[in-house]
Amino acid sequence: MVSFLGLLPRTLTTFLFALTALLRFYGNSESVPIPRFPLTYLQWSFWAFIAATTALVVNLGLEWHAGHQRRYREAEAREIAIETREVAVETREITNRTRDVAVETREIAARERDRAAYRTRLQTKCLAAIMGCQLAPNPRSKQRLRDLLTLLEEYSDLL
Repeated sequence: MVSFLGLLPRTLTTFLFALTALLRFYGNSESVPIPRFPLTYLQWSFWAFIAATTALVVNLGLEWHAGHQRRYREAEAREIAIETREVAVETREITNRTRDVAVETREIAARERDRAAYRTRLQTKCLAAIMGCQLAPNPRSKQRLRDLLTLLEEYSDLL
């Protein structure tokens, strides 16, 4: 819906230019229409023309301002949309990094569990070999104990 104030400058400009033309071309140039103001029709048309031109300049200024406001709002909306997209991308990147860190943490924990399980198995084998050697000191149990000691010396830095 068009507001009255939006139409007023255009309507006023049109009316004043029409009044200027009417006074200029259809008025008697020697007569004074209003006795209190000693102006002729031509002088009245001049002042109507000045008022119409002023209204036109004001209307152009209002239109110019409205156009700049609209372009400013559109540019601001584009900037907000770009910032929103950038924030969404950053959020996705943070989520991906968090997910990658969680996966890496789980992998490290799994490796540590495997290493701990391997260490436990090795300790169990060593205890079994030591007990077997103490209970039955035969060459087979001594050889088994030597093999486990060699294994421990070889892989001690990994445990």
